[in-house]
Amino acid sequence: MSQVLFTEEEIQPRVKSLAIQASFQNNPEGRPVVMIGVLNGAFMFFSDLVRNMEVDCEIDFMQAKSYLGQVQDRVEILKDISIDIKDKDVYIVDDIFDSGNTIRRLINHLKDKGPKSITPITLFKRHTSSMDELIYGFNLENEAWLVGYGLDNTGGFKRNQPYITGQLLDD
Repeated sequence: MSQVLFTEEEIQPRVKSLAIQASFQNNPEGRPVVMIGVLNGAFMFFSDLVRNMEVDCEIDFMQAKSYLGQVQDRVEILKDISIDIKDKDVYIVDDIFDSGNTIRRLINHLKDKGPKSITPITLFKRHTSSMDELIYGFNLENEAWLVGYGLDNTGGFKRNQPYITGQLLDD
């Protein structure tokens, strides 16, 4: 049975703290940065994160497909960025770091465009996955499929919920 796993009141303060961390972690001088949102799942997180950044941001989007239903498949880039990121600090903002396949594929793709740095930011990270440079909001221990706050159910709905619902693996 689906239940609320992360409330709006839990999500919003964490997003604000991630924005402050991203603003200055690799950027003590407060230079403008490039924020790249990964569509479609990260759109709400991305909007709230960028709104809370304390430095100027250039904004662009990528779209990648890595799921066939609920099963991970090969990562395909459906939409690429259109801005120049050469010699710039870049943040890739995605919804969840699960296996890491999507983020790694996007990082490798963007490295060819000559950025100064690339740092991934996700709202969620599976406790079984890791990446040293990853900035993330919540560590997932036993949460199964997540829905809401940009993440959809298998029918493509529920992205507009301001909270996250789902099931725990031991339910």
